Amino acid sequence: MKKNKKFTVIIYCLFIFFIVYFAFLPVIGVILYGIKSGDNMTITYKYIKRALYYLKNSLLISFTVTIFATTFGVIMSFTLWRIKFRGRKLLRVVSLLPLIHPPFVGSIAFIMLFGRRGLITHQLLGLNTSPYGWQGIMFIQVLGLGALAYILISSSIDKVDISLENAARNLGASEKRIFITVTLPMMIPEISSTALLVALASMADFGTPLIIGGNFQTLASDIYIQITGMYDMQAASISGIVLLIPCICIFILQRYFVGKRTYFTEHISSNDIEYKGIKPAVKYVLIIITVIFTTFILLKYAFIIIGAFTKQWGYNYTFTTKHFHAVLQRDLTPFINSVKLAFIVALISSFVGVLLAYILHNKKLMASSLVDFLAVLPAAIPGILFGIGYLVTFKYPILGIGRWIFTDIKPLILLGTGCIVYIICIVRYLNIGLRSGYALLEHLNPDLQNAAYNLGASEIKTFFSVMIPLLKDAFFTAFFKNFATTMTTLGAIIFLLLPSNKVAVQQIFQIVTSCVVGEAASMALLLSGLTLMILGIFYLIFYSSSLRSKLKEGKENWK
Repeated sequence: MKKNKKFTVIIYCLFIFFIVYFAFLPVIGVILYGIKSGDNMTITYKYIKRALYYLKNSLLISFTVTIFATTFGVIMSFTLWRIKFRGRKLLRVVSLLPLIHPPFVGSIAFIMLFGRRGLITHQLLGLNTSPYGWQGIMFIQVLGLGALAYILISSSIDKVDISLENAARNLGASEKRIFITVTLPMMIPEISSTALLVALASMADFGTPLIIGGNFQTLASDIYIQITGMYDMQAASISGIVLLIPCICIFILQRYFVGKRTYFTEHISSNDIEYKGIKPAVKYVLIIITVIFTTFILLKYAFIIIGAFTKQWGYNYTFTTKHFHAVLQRDLTPFINSVKLAFIVALISSFVGVLLAYILHNKKLMASSLVDFLAVLPAAIPGILFGIGYLVTFKYPILGIGRWIFTDIKPLILLGTGCIVYIICIVRYLNIGLRSGYALLEHLNPDLQNAAYNLGASEIKTFFSVMIPLLKDAFFTAFFKNFATTMTTLGAIIFLLLPSNKVAVQQIFQIVTSCVVGEAASMALLLSGLTLMILGIFYLIFYSSSLRSKLKEGKENWK
């Protein structure tokens, strides 16, 4: 058993090294780079003043989007899971669509509808107004992040203990009071976590402001401009530090204040979670809000599809497939690279995340809380800033350490290699497997492990023969989420990509910024379709045994 204990400690130390090296060091690297490069105080002050101006725009957008997106997420979660009406299963599917394409792709439909040659503004209303500005950014982000909020909040809907609600009803409480004093408080951890992720995603989005922001830019989009347009890494690093401060504050606030307010019930909710006594007026208002939101999602996709088959939007609406021919005649290597990157990242980050969750949850090892914090930290760092951290840290020898020590040695430099893209994605999405593992381990009986130990099984054998089968659902959940996210990620890797490892979402972004609507819509559809198809294949592979057993059970019941 001591050998097994040593093996666990060795694995744990390797995880600590990996997390500190590739999650913590880049953040410190960008801070040190920004501070050290600011030798001229006048120039530094100018950069800080510029960054604070754009930070104000970022905070305005993020705050507003977080309120609206989280509110829509709560409304849709309760409507689609706790209110019975026709078509709700279809609406659940529609609500998932924004998760399989990059956030900035919605800007295509927005320009098609409200641009200078837009269907609504120009064709129907005869206007020639500009669609660019903060309103468009908010609209696109609320639409995409509202769907994300719905996914996150609805995952906890079936965990609400209905017996507490029924007890409150028996004591004479109204439905409104039950919702405010019983249901909502039990969901505060999920809602606060969702609000945190929505706020961080809004702060990190640089694509949408670049495409439809016009003169209104956020700090993330300005950082992109500073690097690609002005080639000023010093200004970008200082702006990155300014952007980092509110993101870390939001993360710590949620983690250490709101996150400590846990709500525990001894009973698991029944499958019957639908409201029975909801007033018809309230019911129809919630349904109408949900239908309107999902209708906008459908409209967005409908016009992306229409734009992909339209010869020239705003001028010639003739049906054509030339945009798809143009895309297919391109080098399809970026699509292959996207699939390869997403598969490897999803496989490694999900397994490592679940394994780390098992070690941190079940083994009492040193500094476990700190390791957990560092593992989740990349999720709180805007992708574009995390990418800058890798850019300024790993351009030095010995994987970045050569910046400070062993400066005369010139071995491996990580920047400029293909593996750096895989590493940054694995580190960023490690937290998804970690959280999935924690959620499942909370419901596993520790006596299962103890029974294996009592029967003489080693710790390694117990993990692979007992725990791995039990943790497979957490792995699959993290795998699907990580695969879809990596297929559409851009912010963290945009500065690290080489011509040899370009990905599809990068090409879509370049085409969208060039205002080639038809080709961008075609590529977006191909990427979304490819993501859906591969996820479907993985689902059939992972759950083939359970599907066969269900079909067999269904046949027996039919007989």
